[in-house]
Amino acid sequence: MDARTKPGHDGERCFTTKPIPMLDTSVLLTLTLMWLVIVPTPGANSLLITHLAVTRPAEDVAFALAGNLAGVAMLALLALFGWAALLQLFPWLRLAVTIFGALYLVWFGARLVRRSLTPAATAAAEADGAGEGGARRMVLLGLVTALSNAQAIIFITSIFAVSGVLNAGVATGLAAILVMITCNGLYLSTLAWLFQRQAVRRFYQRFRRALEGTVGALFVVFGGRLLLRELMR
Repeated sequence: MDARTKPGHDGERCFTTKPIPMLDTSVLLTLTLMWLVIVPTPGANSLLITHLAVTRPAEDVAFALAGNLAGVAMLALLALFGWAALLQLFPWLRLAVTIFGALYLVWFGARLVRRSLTPAATAAAEADGAGEGGARRMVLLGLVTALSNAQAIIFITSIFAVSGVLNAGVATGLAAILVMITCNGLYLSTLAWLFQRQAVRRFYQRFRRALEGTVGALFVVFGGRLLLRELMR
């Protein structure tokens, strides 16, 4: 505790204390158990990392993962500080963010589908060209993929509400976000490590056109579903 002094009744100085913010461990445990169930759910984030793991060098995957985790942290911070209410209050803002994210996923998926229809040599040249821009491009790719669904803020807010994070202190809320990032990072890093094994990469290269087309189609489905769900609200 932070000890400070102030004059006493008889002129002597006495100590006062300033309490240090405490973590609510029961809330953090509940949040951790809930998030461990949610993290393995297939989605655009895991699809991106696995695709990059079999097509790009390890450093590119690492940069994309860093950007992705930064995006998840941003969504969680917005949820913690009440942006879900703002999105509910201004539907046009949620609509604009979601449409942008959905169109981005569709565009990215369509590029993969188009590349799957080209010969291997042409696709390899396109992939090398797509790598220009290095770390910044990979970070942005991971970041935009994480931020593509504005609805995630409302979902995370509901998780925070059920686990008790919203009723705990700010310190517990920030610790909860750290737990989320750690869980996401460990899961996606494990996926990247598995999919970068030579046997997996050889299998991918052997069936590149079919697998790349499938991955691209899934991105289009994810983006289309986001767009359709938002427009039908």
